[in-house]
Amino acid sequence: MEVMKAVSRTAWDNFIKCKRCFYLERKLGIAGISSPGHPINSRVDKMLKNEFNFYREKQEPHPIFKKYNLNFVPLNDPKLEDYRKNKIGVRAKSIKTNYEIFGALDDLWLNKDNNEVVVLDYKATSNMKEINYVNSKMSYHKGYLRQLDFYGYLLKLNKYKVFKKGYWVICNAARSEQKIFEGKLDFGIEILSYDLKTDYIEDTLVELEKCYNSENIPPLNPFCDACRWQKETSKL
Repeated sequence: MEVMKAVSRTAWDNFIKCKRCFYLERKLGIAGISSPGHPINSRVDKMLKNEFNFYREKQEPHPIFKKYNLNFVPLNDPKLEDYRKNKIGVRAKSIKTNYEIFGALDDLWLNKDNNEVVVLDYKATSNMKEINYVNSKMSYHKGYLRQLDFYGYLLKLNKYKVFKKGYWVICNAARSEQKIFEGKLDFGIEILSYDLKTDYIEDTLVELEKCYNSENIPPLNPFCDACRWQKETSKL
């Protein structure tokens, strides 16, 4: 059995959500239930990257920065292209474990007030309600918070000065004034901020390492859909 030497952001987040599913997939090679991809979200991501790259080349602020009174410009860093690639990403050696940790991010900005790097992620959705990931009780929204935390921590390990706040660029099709389709979908774009928290990440990596190296499969997690499905089907 191959020993796990690197931990991706996705693997780390899966461990936090369910230790048992993490162990089955990463240690025993039993893949979890797959979900369909999100091609429209991926298309929005690509278009946003192109758009912010346009302002990056000119080193001018994107109009959304002016709307929110942010003294930002897209960060001009030659490493960004690799940081965005799934197979490469931002990489660093964990301080408390033997793992290399990594993750692929969407973009980076520069706060011109203090020359600190700004962590962010693009999100595409269609929701009539006001979006507030920070105070949401939805488990996958909590994952959005951890995502920014992990990116911020990776950058800190790579000796970047990281701004205390992370951001989401939210493209919301339901918050637009568009009435008919006409072969296109109009997104309203907004920014949501979040106070980054990175102090807990190394301790979770220590727990992850202990879990992976254990010979015992973690117990069923009552809050995990896959575990509940397994428990109920075992009764049949």
